[in-house]
Amino acid sequence: MLTFLEIGYYQNAAYGFIFNGGQSVFGVDIVVSTPSAWEDVAYEQNIPDPVLNWRIIKFSVGAHVSYTSDIFSSGGRNWILKVYPNGVGSATGNSLSLYLLSASNQKGYVKAKFRVINQTPSNNVEKQVEGWPNAQENGWGVDKLIPLTDLKDTSKGFLVNDVIRFEVEILAFSRT
Repeated sequence: MLTFLEIGYYQNAAYGFIFNGGQSVFGVDIVVSTPSAWEDVAYEQNIPDPVLNWRIIKFSVGAHVSYTSDIFSSGGRNWILKVYPNGVGSATGNSLSLYLLSASNQKGYVKAKFRVINQTPSNNVEKQVEGWPNAQENGWGVDKLIPLTDLKDTSKGFLVNDVIRFEVEILAFSRT
């Protein structure tokens, strides 16, 4: 903690900062502590098998609270996708939510792209997630991936014959 004195306070001999005819002594306390633990983090960016395609048949928006994919492997790690058709958290009732989970509950930094595949010749919805796992079951995700109004609008081509398609592309993750 650093404390400064006003010059008048310092110069007043009654406080004892000046002694022996105008001398002063200054010092510093240095505390060196050993770290409790260190972690060496590197980022894997050349991911083998970086893309997972997942299709849910009989999706029926709102029929389930969530859907969970089978375990898939990418970059030597096992992952799971979890989708909330009616959203979760701030997206409840207005957007579809999608999360990438570590099948072995590994934590770390992840960079990935989530896509809802448009099944007509049009544009996919794509959002990137980047960061440390959020509180949602040790996962990385997007609360508001696509508005439910767009998803339910059959002319937009995201939900065709009650089938929806997702894609996740893992771009990088940390390893310790």
